[in-house]
Amino acid sequence: MKISIIAVGSELLLGQIANTNGQYLSKLFNSIGKSVVEHTVIGDNPKRLEYVIKQGLERFDTLVLTGGLGPTKDDLTKHTVAKVLGRELVTDESSLSYIESYFREQGQEMTPNNKQQALVIEGSKVLPNKTGMAPGMLVEKEEKKVVLLPGPPKEMKPMAKNELLPYLLDDDRVIFSELLRFAGIGESKVETILMDLIDNQSNPTIAPLAGTHEVYIRLTANADTQTECEKLIQPIKKEILNRIGEYYFGSDDITIEESVMSKVKRTFAIYDGVTNGALYTRLKNVDTDNLLKGILPHSSVFVENDENIHAQLLSAAQYVRDLYQTELGIVLLNKDGEVYLAIYDGENLNIDTFKMAQSRNLLRNRSQNYAMIRLLKWFEQQE
Repeated sequence: MKISIIAVGSELLLGQIANTNGQYLSKLFNSIGKSVVEHTVIGDNPKRLEYVIKQGLERFDTLVLTGGLGPTKDDLTKHTVAKVLGRELVTDESSLSYIESYFREQGQEMTPNNKQQALVIEGSKVLPNKTGMAPGMLVEKEEKKVVLLPGPPKEMKPMAKNELLPYLLDDDRVIFSELLRFAGIGESKVETILMDLIDNQSNPTIAPLAGTHEVYIRLTANADTQTECEKLIQPIKKEILNRIGEYYFGSDDITIEESVMSKVKRTFAIYDGVTNGALYTRLKNVDTDNLLKGILPHSSVFVENDENIHAQLLSAAQYVRDLYQTELGIVLLNKDGEVYLAIYDGENLNIDTFKMAQSRNLLRNRSQNYAMIRLLKWFEQQE
């Protein structure tokens, strides 16, 4: 099943509201193995909407439209869909009764235009709206499906999940994805290293994506079952990790700080001369075992700045470790365009370095993930 999601509403094109419905529906459909291949936003213009619907029916199995089901003149979605499909609009008595009862309960007079919300496309499966008034619809014609959902997210989301999804669960092939997450490496370098795999991809497909100081690789397979999809993904995943596994911190929804803290077995404290406390905050927010005991900012009060960098790292690690009485002292310092990461256990001082732009924001923000991927790999080696 190939799905096109069409969001209807001039307010979306004007930037007055964000199209969060498209994001939600993509996640929902992908969770049941349906492939969303296009997002379109169209204003409240019947001719343009008619064109988009006609084109969509030629290219896709299923069209899902959100918005334009209300009582006002610019709510034109179902009228336009009905015209394209050659169907009439008829009153759904159940929906009309529900709308009438709503106004009675509110003690308000129901204006005539509200009856328009009870109109549905002839022959459609009506999707009840339990959080609003306008019902949704699923119309089938010549092996094509057209779905109409309300625009307000508080109405659209429960309708899509609870009313629409059962109609879309069928015996089609399953599509399943795993999102590999990397830090400390740029997207262009990832693509260069994996170029031969990307050029020869088939099933699964390989899609590099850029995040905020992270890189993702989405592996997507299709097969008869999710288990078969996972088996298809595994050899490609293994090859990718053979090449860039030193930057890998987990899959799907895990964050890098969660990955780091999942490997920590000893108490530690941080001496931070680079991220202005951001590294501590991110790790502490996921510190369920209370292993991260404290932080110190870089200052001549604690460490002599005129010492060579290795002496500073050792002094800082000893100071913060002793102050918070932890097993490990972790230090971040910056000198001459290079960031130094040190880990001290009372006997050994392990030092790692990485180059970093000296722009204040880049240095402070980008260094966080670069430091965490190195911490993660160090903790993994200790297991």
